[in-house]
Amino acid sequence: MDLSQCPSSPNCVSSQTRSAWQSIPPIAFDGCPERAWKQWCQLIETHPLVIQLVQEERNLHAVFRTRWFRFRDDLHSLLCEEEGVIHVRSASRLGYWDMNANRRRVEDLRHQFQSAPST
Repeated sequence: MDLSQCPSSPNCVSSQTRSAWQSIPPIAFDGCPERAWKQWCQLIETHPLVIQLVQEERNLHAVFRTRWFRFRDDLHSLLCEEEGVIHVRSASRLGYWDMNANRRRVEDLRHQFQSAPST
């Protein structure tokens, strides 16, 4: 399964895009994929700006509300056990440019994920 491609607007990043300027590395993990996925899902679920979450076996959709203007952004995550990564796509629902909010969000989540002790 693949994540959907980003639109042509600069308010989306994805680890599966063909566009160099919208590309972001996937979330890498070592060890047990199930443990990494559980850790990732818990991180997203407990994030203070998440207002909606739909989790399935190997994919996750979270809706974030932005801090200042209360816009809604979508984060899609997909576990790829074979590659040892979690693919991500984060995009704004409205507007054209997001002032790199989606890129910053993914990088912040990556940092939290990699800094957290393994469960």
